[in-house]
Amino acid sequence: MKVNDIKKIQLIITGGTIDSYYDTDKCTTMPHEKSVLTSFLEKYARMGHSKIVTTEICMKDSRDINNEDIDKVFTAIMESESDRHVVTHGSFTMFTSARYLQTLLPNKHGQVIIFTGSMIPLEGFSPNDAGFNLGSATMAAQCLKAGIYIAFNGQIYAPDDMENLH
Repeated sequence: MKVNDIKKIQLIITGGTIDSYYDTDKCTTMPHEKSVLTSFLEKYARMGHSKIVTTEICMKDSRDINNEDIDKVFTAIMESESDRHVVTHGSFTMFTSARYLQTLLPNKHGQVIIFTGSMIPLEGFSPNDAGFNLGSATMAAQCLKAGIYIAFNGQIYAPDDMENLH
């Protein structure tokens, strides 16, 4: 398969630490109001609009993501022209969300869905795991067969492999 033959990847954004900033008053990370991931991919991975289509579902800490949010992820996947998707998500409930999404998908859905996130925000911290995890998920979306996976810290997991990454 040539690089030019690869379909666009749909980047589905739900927030999480990967797309957050550190709030010193609250002593925790808080999701940005608007995602910074697309500009990162354009600038550092040369993955612009010709290779990535972005769908922003929400900007939440994963502990605040609910089934309604994952229902929207499901709808975005099913309505997409792409069959390759990267879902950014917080690490606390990533496996739970992946398992719930798995129950919504029809058999033989033909979609490659990669959940990813990070322990350290993409912006404002260097070094961090965010760019590596996002790059790994993007590569995995191009290489894996249909199914749901989690790409994190250089590993590929199935939704049933773990409860969370903490």
